[in-house]
Amino acid sequence: MADKGLSGQRFPCHVQPQADELLSSWLTRLSLAHGLQPRTFCTILWPATPIWIGDLDWRATSGMLSLLAQKTATSRQRAFATSLRAYASTLWEGLSAYGSRPWLLLGARQSQRSGRPGLQYCPQCLRADATPYFRRCWRLGFMTVCTAHRRRLLDRCAACGEPVTLHCLPSETETITRCARCQHDLRAIEAPGLEDSPLHQRVVAFQAWLLTALSTGWCQLAVPGRVRLAPYLRVLHQLACVLATHPRADYRRAQLCYRCDQPFFALCFPAAARRVIEALAVTDRFRLMLLLAWWVEDWPEHFIAVCLETCLWPRELLARMPAPPVWFADIVQNISWWEALHRLTPLWQPDTPDWHPLKQGGWAEFQRLLNSPRQSH
Repeated sequence: MADKGLSGQRFPCHVQPQADELLSSWLTRLSLAHGLQPRTFCTILWPATPIWIGDLDWRATSGMLSLLAQKTATSRQRAFATSLRAYASTLWEGLSAYGSRPWLLLGARQSQRSGRPGLQYCPQCLRADATPYFRRCWRLGFMTVCTAHRRRLLDRCAACGEPVTLHCLPSETETITRCARCQHDLRAIEAPGLEDSPLHQRVVAFQAWLLTALSTGWCQLAVPGRVRLAPYLRVLHQLACVLATHPRADYRRAQLCYRCDQPFFALCFPAAARRVIEALAVTDRFRLMLLLAWWVEDWPEHFIAVCLETCLWPRELLARMPAPPVWFADIVQNISWWEALHRLTPLWQPDTPDWHPLKQGGWAEFQRLLNSPRQSH
């Protein structure tokens, strides 16, 4: 161990975490700075613990983080901030009770290379860094664009298609931005830019709003007002499931695509038994976030209007959502056939003056009119 320079109170190279740096990124930079492969470096530090099995960024214990803080002259608070557990009270409600972590990208098990991406990046951000590093927020599923450079995030090497696997980098790698498989520099590509369209600009603004809320733990809505970010993200995740994983998801997604003038897109899940949003590639999640940002704009008026126009009722909106936030449940309960009738009948009266829901075929005609081009946005 002494030969490797890892004895004593401090590491020879005092590599400290940067702003919002992810733990696995910090550990990888530490390893390479000492001329060691990340798995070798961690085996020396924690010989009895298989560090890179599972999700290191989530599984890191307080003891591991305290040791890293001591060895790098970093505060324990700063070391803890590199782990995903630092997000727990901000992003998730009742974590111990439910055991799920919505919006946290699954990624491949780090003991294997299953080809599933779990870490995103912005090449422009990596190029702009004096010392390149991977951000903690790039592990979050609702992050699909870089608000600083107004470009879409990537989740694979542009040269070979391999996901980012920091722990597999060889010891002689000169920068953390190299692909572990082909050694292509991830900074070398230009990420896809965003269109100058209202829909694309809206998703940038929406993500910037979410990032601001992430820093405070709170977000401001017209109704019910100031709410904690965790229940809001749970609601957003529920709406994403309505469009992605629920039984009628393809139909609902097609409806929203039609109404916001976007081509329909199929979602490519890595496995039929693992149909979760957190397993989707960044391209699919970007398209999904386009729809979500449009749907929840001007909350709750636009959300309610879209639900009424597409016959999306409370039973479907609340399906598979135990104990929804009270403010969301109250809004959803305002969505009904009679409310749709009240709002939309005046729009049809010039063309269908004799229509009435109680006449024969009235409700079937009502549904047809709801899905007519006249109601598109």
